[in-house]
Amino acid sequence: MKKNKIYQKNYTLLTSILVLVLIYYTKEEYEDYKISMKTRTLSKDGFVVLYNSKYALNTTHTPCYKLHNDVLNLLPPGYVFIDYIYEINNVALSTFHRDVTSSKHIYNTNHTVYTLILYKYDGELLSLCPGSNQTYPFVFSRILNIDGKSGTAFLFDCDILHAGRINECKDRKVIQYKICHKDDLEKLKSLSGVHKEKTEQCINNLYGKIKRKLSYFFEMPINYFAYPLMIKKENDNNMTKLVQSFIPVDFYNND
Repeated sequence: MKKNKIYQKNYTLLTSILVLVLIYYTKEEYEDYKISMKTRTLSKDGFVVLYNSKYALNTTHTPCYKLHNDVLNLLPPGYVFIDYIYEINNVALSTFHRDVTSSKHIYNTNHTVYTLILYKYDGELLSLCPGSNQTYPFVFSRILNIDGKSGTAFLFDCDILHAGRINECKDRKVIQYKICHKDDLEKLKSLSGVHKEKTEQCINNLYGKIKRKLSYFFEMPINYFAYPLMIKKENDNNMTKLVQSFIPVDFYNND
């Protein structure tokens, strides 16, 4: 009888702790781009935020001269832009993911690989989990949602956990670039020459919001174990196609 009471007490305590942890990580944080520009760093958070209205005005496909230089000035010598341009209109990859097609851990690069995203609209931009690049493949930080203006750009470690904001189906245009050290260009040659534009109809529903939240809580098995399913789209294997139907694989430049 005494053992049962101890067991029940421990079970109640453990359940209470799990509920508190779940509540803590369910709550999301919000930050304006101006605050992010002052406080966020690559070394501490895994990302930085830049802003200049001319970034958006003077960039059509390739990054304008100022954006190109401002970004490279933030990185050590030897970093270069990969010949990679990915434009996304109207829709967002709003499930949480790490950039598996350019991950340092997956491709065993000698240096960190970075993604640069330029936003050409005002409003809800990007969600990130600060410092999650340093805890790969786990995440211990809460979701941080950042708002901004057209001309806001995010430079982040490809291994950071992030997601596009759910933008209530407003007009949306972003351009994504990849940046690596010149010594790693050969390892990332699959990205070279990728010039892609994706325009799709935005769908905003409860299912999408639930899937977004679940992708945060289950990011480790999705991004660590299932990453091969994100790198190459399968058209012949029916079982693999079925599994990939639950993953936004079309956003990974492989369709």
